[in-house]
Amino acid sequence: MTGTRFGVYIGPIYPGEMDAADAFELARATARTAHESGFDGIFAAHHYSTGPSHTMFHPLLLLARLSSECPEGYLGTAVYLLSYTHPVIAAEATAFLDVMCGGRLLFGVGRGYRAVELESLRIPRGERGERLVEAIQAVRTLWANDPASFDGRFYRFTNVSIRPRPIQQPGPPVWVGADTLASVARVPEVGDAWIASGRHTRTFIRQALPGYRRSLEYHGRPFNGVPMFRELHVAADSRCAEEEMRASLRAMYQSYARWGQPGERYDLEFDELKQERILVGSPAEVAEKVIEYRDEFGVPFMWFRLYYPGMDPELALETIRLFGAEVIPLCRQPKQALGGVAAT
Repeated sequence: MTGTRFGVYIGPIYPGEMDAADAFELARATARTAHESGFDGIFAAHHYSTGPSHTMFHPLLLLARLSSECPEGYLGTAVYLLSYTHPVIAAEATAFLDVMCGGRLLFGVGRGYRAVELESLRIPRGERGERLVEAIQAVRTLWANDPASFDGRFYRFTNVSIRPRPIQQPGPPVWVGADTLASVARVPEVGDAWIASGRHTRTFIRQALPGYRRSLEYHGRPFNGVPMFRELHVAADSRCAEEEMRASLRAMYQSYARWGQPGERYDLEFDELKQERILVGSPAEVAEKVIEYRDEFGVPFMWFRLYYPGMDPELALETIRLFGAEVIPLCRQPKQALGGVAAT
């Protein structure tokens, strides 16, 4: 497979002390630079109540504004916390986004985990999974049927007609985040693909795939690869790349640990993280790692976080330029075509 598409996370997290206008200008510059550098799309993440330490922009509003910076590009959420949103609201907003990007919306969803969000929204932790499943079903009903009716435990509506309707029919693809072997295996019950997160090691992805494939087969659907996001930093050489990324990545992972983010450990040393989760190095070294992922997991879309709170924003923009100019051309080749480039 040589058709992997590449995307960039916009942010998704900025320092709480950064002026909001400056953070938004960086978001615009990130999207614009990604488009100019040959990336295929942009992605946004979702959290509420991240202050005072961090700033995040609402993903649907952000993507709507930045769609003009990336004409003919994909817009993706990774992930939108659908468990916290009424399906009628989510269905209409995402339908409009699909129209804005010409039918290229990728709707990644998740159930959320942060205590402050659950407590603020008065959602019991034990209901997250059920709410997500039901919301996905309801949103897809609204996208596909006109009028639409739904009768669930959490959401009910009768003869609802949304406008605009999504260009993609019966609706945009729904990608689902999951963090355990059991939850990954359940994704095909409601979603089109499992999103492998940057917090998932290559080992975990390998362990999750057999159950995921069996579930796809049971539901009569083909395996179309694993869309995923990775942490990324590219520089002239690996030593420089690691030094530029190390401190800000550590600080970001410490924040995730405080938030209680599920998945794998966040207290590992940088050298351990780069073996299983991080793409860091020279353009040739990073290209080789990307191709390994592509060939092992059949990745249809891979997107990257390039900016970490505390990092010089210009380093993130330069990574985008380097990846576009030097990594993407190498990744369009089969692995054997690289020869010993990364070692030279």
